[in-house]
Amino acid sequence: EVRAATLAGRRTRLTPRPVIGQSWERVRRSGVDPEHDVRAGLLTREELERRRAASPLRHVLPVLREGLLSVADVAHHIMVVADADGRVLWREGHPSVLRRADGLGFELGADWREDVVGTNGVGTPAVVRRPVQVFAAEHFVRSHTTWTCTGAPVTDPRDGRLLGVVDVSGPLRTMHPATLAWVDSVAKLAEARLRELHLASLERLRAVAAPMLARLEGRAAVVDRDGWTAAVAGMPYA
Repeated sequence: EVRAATLAGRRTRLTPRPVIGQSWERVRRSGVDPEHDVRAGLLTREELERRRAASPLRHVLPVLREGLLSVADVAHHIMVVADADGRVLWREGHPSVLRRADGLGFELGADWREDVVGTNGVGTPAVVRRPVQVFAAEHFVRSHTTWTCTGAPVTDPRDGRLLGVVDVSGPLRTMHPATLAWVDSVAKLAEARLRELHLASLERLRAVAAPMLARLEGRAAVVDRDGWTAAVAGMPYA
């Protein structure tokens, strides 16, 4: 078995995919034990709600649900949305798969950073900043090897900052390699929606500022709270 041999330090004819092998090396350096399912404490309900309210991902939940949930439910998958800290903020999908996820500690408020629970479809995409599919035995921790996860990072289109990861997970038999492209495409739709919302907010600010700028003499600029310019007066745009 490639996983057992690699984790034991033995040479094998077959090797894990580079993205998985590199993750295993990081996880081993972090001290994660592949034979023990160690779980960090869950967020309190109050902290979970605070993080949800502060997360820009709340604005794109309709996009994620429309793109992923209908198929995920039929295919016996679940959709998971985690923040940049790897904390599970939203989790929806097929009831029986949700119950199985509970048994793995894949619960609301759980910490699924790579250096906490090993190679997985939430923590690993957050580290490498690209979509990753983790099949069964590619998970570092043995108890996760009946599960397959496919996750893609969602970044802030304004500055590239990681906002979180969207993941589709379920039993190995229900997954397909094409799931990776599917999840990635929906994550990109979410980023496009965030870009639209940002431009719309600048347009609203511009409309409010225009009458005031018209009364001013000299140069002036109106910026939003993040420093993006909405309107200027007395100076060229270029």
